[in-house]
Amino acid sequence: MQHDYVSLIRNKMEKHTPVFAGLSTRETSAVIIPLIRGRDGWEVLFEKRAGALNSQPGEVCLPGGRLNEGEKPEEAGLREICEELLIDRKQLHVIGRMNAVMGPSGAPVWPIVAILENYRFTRSEEEVAEVFSVPLDWFAETKPQAYTTWMETKPEEDFPYELIPGGRNYPWRRKKNLVYFYRTTSYVIWGMTARIIVDLMNELGFLQAEE
Repeated sequence: MQHDYVSLIRNKMEKHTPVFAGLSTRETSAVIIPLIRGRDGWEVLFEKRAGALNSQPGEVCLPGGRLNEGEKPEEAGLREICEELLIDRKQLHVIGRMNAVMGPSGAPVWPIVAILENYRFTRSEEEVAEVFSVPLDWFAETKPQAYTTWMETKPEEDFPYELIPGGRNYPWRRKKNLVYFYRTTSYVIWGMTARIIVDLMNELGFLQAEE
């Protein structure tokens, strides 16, 4: 029996909302870009992760974490920043959600821009070694350094090369990936965190991110 596969696919697609394929809600994360008032204008607040953490100890990051079941990115981001900085939800005012970026594991990370009021530089010492802020003016005037890495396919030893044209000489594609760095006087902001700031500055019209 033959099926009208094209019509079946079209009907499915009409009711389908694209997502990051193969990823569950538990793997999705959200981070907050906290904006605080400095002496000379708006600044972005960053964290330096505690040295005892299993994941990326000592690195600069934005507050955030994984979504719990049924959570929206905004809810997860706000929950995490309150836990990490020991602040009250009432101190935060969400401005909006940016496009997702791909995290180190390939899962989506949703950046949410929010104003943080009356912050006294409190933090959870178990999660955060220190906090610091960088003026948005500095990011607007500073072009990040960009370095190229390549993502390659590396099959395991039992891969059935005999089933594909070219066997072990199959021309696997490589994917170019730009890694951004911002270097302040005291800190290095790089990787996904720098990428999020690049995207923010690009949205604000201060620079055009390289691809």
